[in-house]
Order: sequence, then C-alpha cells, then structure tokens
Amino acid sequence: MSEGQSKYDVIIIGAGVSGLVCGNYLVRKGKKVLVLEHGRAVGGNISGIRRKGYFFDAGSQSTENVGILFPILEELGLYNPGDWDRADWRWMTPDCDVVLHDFAQIRAGFKQGFPESSRDIDAWFDFIEPGCNLMKDLMDAPFPLLQRGADRYRTMAKMTRVGLPMLKLMPETFRKSGSEKAREIFHDPRLAFLFGEFGNENMLLFMYYSFWYSFLYDYVYPKGGLVALADMLADSLSEKGGEIRLASTVDKILTSGNTATGVEIASGEQFYADKIVNTGNTKRLFTEMCDPALLPKKFLSRNKDGDVSISVVTAFLGLDMYDSELAEKHKAHHTLYWRDYAYSDDIYDPDLHRKNWAMLSWVSMHDKSLAPEGKNSVIVQIPMPYDWMNGWGTGSADPMARNDAYRALKDKVLGEVIADMEDVIPGIRDKVEYKDLATPRTLSRYTLNPQGSIMGWSYDMYKTPLFGRFAQFTTPVKNLYLAGHYSIWPGGIVFSALTGKLVADGMYEGFRKVLLW
Repeated sequence: MSEGQSKYDVIIIGAGVSGLVCGNYLVRKGKKVLVLEHGRAVGGNISGIRRKGYFFDAGSQSTENVGILFPILEELGLYNPGDWDRADWRWMTPDCDVVLHDFAQIRAGFKQGFPESSRDIDAWFDFIEPGCNLMKDLMDAPFPLLQRGADRYRTMAKMTRVGLPMLKLMPETFRKSGSEKAREIFHDPRLAFLFGEFGNENMLLFMYYSFWYSFLYDYVYPKGGLVALADMLADSLSEKGGEIRLASTVDKILTSGNTATGVEIASGEQFYADKIVNTGNTKRLFTEMCDPALLPKKFLSRNKDGDVSISVVTAFLGLDMYDSELAEKHKAHHTLYWRDYAYSDDIYDPDLHRKNWAMLSWVSMHDKSLAPEGKNSVIVQIPMPYDWMNGWGTGSADPMARNDAYRALKDKVLGEVIADMEDVIPGIRDKVEYKDLATPRTLSRYTLNPQGSIMGWSYDMYKTPLFGRFAQFTTPVKNLYLAGHYSIWPGGIVFSALTGKLVADGMYEGFRKVLLW
C-alpha cells in the first residue's frame, strides 16, 4: 500500500442484496466499509430500469420472506409492513387455468382441467399440504440462524415440536427429488412434468414445501419495485458511513503470501483492507481474480465446473391497457404459462423460446407509480440458454459481444414472445406502447453472472458444488470470504440476504460460533 492510501476494515465486492446487507451490519459494528460495484447502479439481480414512464425489474420479479428477509430489515431498522404487497400466482396450461389461493381451490382447479387424474392430484397435495402448513406454523418466529443463544434453541425446540408429525417424511424429502416423487404419484406424464419439474429437474423434494408455501402465503413485492429494497439498503449504508463506488469492476484480489490484502479494479486503482468479501460470481473469482496457485486443485475444479441456474430472456412491455382489462386477463401478479408439457435447453432449436414455460409479471399491479396513468408495466421471462443459436448470433462466449445478427435475433424473439402471449393476455399485440428485450447476455453484462444465471448454482441437487454442504463462506485464501448467491444453496434474494448477515458476524466472531450458537 502506497503512502497516504486509505485502508478499509472490509472491502465488499458487489452491491447486490448480500453485499448491501453485509455492509449494513458491518458499519453498525463500527467498521470502515467500501463496497465496489461493477454496474452503474446498486441492486445486481434486483436492479430496475424506467423507460418512457414504465418501470421494469431487470432481474428478479418478487421475493419471499420465509422468516429471514423481514427480520433482517427489522433488525436494521428498515422494515415497514406498508411497503410490501402480496404477489399472488396463477398456473396456466392448455388444459387448466388456476389462481393459487388455497389448497381446496387449487385441488378443484386442477381436477377440473384433469378430471381423469383427480385421485393423483389429491395424492400429490396430500403429500405437499402438510409440509406447507408446517412451514406456515413456523414462520411466526425468525429463522433460527438469525437468532443467538437461548433464543435460537427455543425456536429450534419449537420447530421440532411442531414438526414431529413430519419426521417420518424427512429422510425422503432430503434424499429424493421432486421430479422423482411426481413420477411416482402421477400416471399422466403431463402432470408428472407440471408438478415435478416446474422449478428444475432433480430439485430437492424438501424445497417443494418451500415453493408451495411461498406460492400461497409468502411471495411479496415492494412498493417502488425490487430496486427500492436495494436503494433503501444502500442509503442506510451510506448514512452510517459506508462508501459505495459504482462502475468499479474488481479484476484482481491482491495477496501477500496466502492472505488477501486488497483488490485492484479495472482502471488499475488499488484498495486495501483487512478482509475481503466477494458476493458475486465465484467462478470468476477463482479462475480470473485469484492466483490459482493459492487454490487446491479439487476446490478450483469444483467451483469452475459447477452448473449454474437457468438463464432467461426478459421482454419488457409497456401496455396501453387499463387495470380492469388487465386484471380480467392476467388475474394475478405472476402467471406461469406452459404452452406444452416440456422443457428444453437445445441451443440449436431456433424456436426454443416458443416451447419453454413463460412467467408473466404484472409489475404495476399494486403500485401505480410504476407505469404512466391508465397504463401498465408487464414483464415476460422465458428460460433460454446463454449459448443459444451460436451465442445469440455473436459466435462468441463474451457477454460484451454484440452485432447485427444479435440485434436481429432479439427483434425476432421479442416479436414472437409478444405474439405467443396472446394466449394469456388476448389483444396484447395492439396494446404494446413500449417494448424491449434483454437476453442472458444482457444480464451477464450488467451483473457478471456466469452464463446469465439468475439464481446462483443450479437447483439440480446433483450438479451444485455445494451439494451435501449447502453453504461455503470461507475460502483457501485467508481473509477472503464468500457471501451471496454462490455461497449458499439454494440462492435467491432471501438467502443472499442471510449470507450477508452471517458473513458480517462470522468474519469477526468465528463461523462456528455464529452458526452453532
């Protein structure tokens, strides 16, 4: 470190939810914190954009609480219940159209679409419903890892008491995938696919309890869009003395021996700190930013070769459509729509975007400031591979590469997505006032997520580097820590926030103490 250069207690790489939560806890401990963000705004996967008066979430579309997010915000003095609205869900296929209100209504809705499978539908929800109700009973207390000492053990004792009737199911739910369970129950392959692989093939069966609990009780959306959460955390961090630098891409971890001492950003500027926390792409961290000689080969290979979550195309649509008309056609905050009972990641299929499921999100459903008066913002997301059609026409793996072929593919996909959404919102083609499309390349360009992934590591339990351990906060490099999507499985906003708190505490108190006591 050169003379006169300031030194920080902690440098955090990434101003997404985990980095901002981590920074907020650290500044409240009196630490001098610098957050370095690749993008030109905070948020990462929860950033947002506004175009011609329409607001759009650029990444994630809503979040859960699951006894984690709201307690963290409350502890930081940032939680206001009035700032959050419920984000309800609808499932739609060529055979059914079901808004997810309660289990009795859900069963009836799917039975109407698949009357010959009524018994199987009951068998599936007879299995799912008790686990969801158990989670509902447990959510009146914060997640145990947010508590310490006697409070944590009292909560865990309560969880054990409440969950005793479910103990006989626990070995199966932590050993078997949901897709395997669905194939056991459903004779109709359409339903086996619909219920078994709506998230990801080989997703842990226990996670189905969490998903269905969230569908019915827990998905939420903040006033101002998800970026409002990032802005609130960033403002609080700055007010408490933390420093955030945007457009500052960290390219190198500086070390002395086997100890991290600082970082170097793309401009060549260097910053020094006692501790470094990386909250983003661990593939890039270990293969490009760190000296590979400091990393055991097995560790490096596990992180380099691990599969990441799906990538998506995102259509941003500003609709000249009143609430009453959109409510009649869209019916919920989110609509999951399957044109067919299949999923593909065939990078050579030119019509792939017309075959996979689509998620439509009514961004301005609750907060009318997110669209011009009398109009509405809607987003459509469809799983699509990063390398589709020869790298989206670029012939390159570089997310920065763009050419005429890339732009032509974007225009083609956008037009066909809008046409296909006529199935969900009839008349939409004549109501589009603003339109644009983000590809997996776009998300990777703005967030550095590998392959444009949206959730960290793959939900396929056999393909994640964290299978069997579920979390990794330390690294082989001393004083270099991990938080965020890629430090915990599954990822997502909530668990990213949790890692921010755990790492802020664990770096100074010891992770064994934080996790066990």
